[in-house]
Amino acid sequence: MPHIQDRRDDIADLLTAGAVDAAAQCALLAIDDAAPGPAVRLSALHLVSLGVRYAAEGNSSAAREAFDHALDTATGEAGDDDLRPRLYRNVAAALDAEGHHAAAARCLEAAVEHGAEGPAVWQALGRARLRADDPVGALEALNHAQRLKPTAAVTADVVLAELAVEASPAAARRALARLEASRPDRPAVRWDFALARAHQMAGDSATARAAFRRVLEHADGELGAQELAQARGSL
Repeated sequence: MPHIQDRRDDIADLLTAGAVDAAAQCALLAIDDAAPGPAVRLSALHLVSLGVRYAAEGNSSAAREAFDHALDTATGEAGDDDLRPRLYRNVAAALDAEGHHAAAARCLEAAVEHGAEGPAVWQALGRARLRADDPVGALEALNHAQRLKPTAAVTADVVLAELAVEASPAAARRALARLEASRPDRPAVRWDFALARAHQMAGDSATARAAFRRVLEHADGELGAQELAQARGSL
């Protein structure tokens, strides 16, 4: 389908401009043009709805990815083998956004069982488990994500899980050293949140408050409701 890349570019431009409704309409037209079967169409429409949710939350990169996945699914570029793991992942994202973190974790575990792989899957599983008050399980998933692809974002999640397992000044000092060694080139909400939590546990309340303020200034969908409440309550 030669025009599908044009549709992708149009959707990206519309998302950048904040025209979420128009981006969704563009995606729906592309899905209609592809004329997929009923099951595939339903999957593609679910991905579009997820993209709209992410865009509404200000998470533009996740929105773009969801729209791209919708077009891939509708046009068959995703492949039949990818459909079930992707659906589990998208249902998990919706559940996580609604605060149903344990259910989201179970969906991600099912996605892994059906072939989902890569650091993003394991990082999402780790975050869901952490938000579901399973820091030990979170660490297991996040350490695996870190082995697959070490990044500052994964390090921040690992630190948050470690601090949930051992909330002590000594653990906080170790966490601060790890965070400084992985400092990202650009501002990162979850990294700042992990930094704030570590300074808070280490007893440096002034530095913690400054980091929490940065988190709230740039919150972009990366934090769950409980994490946002924790940041607000620390000021």
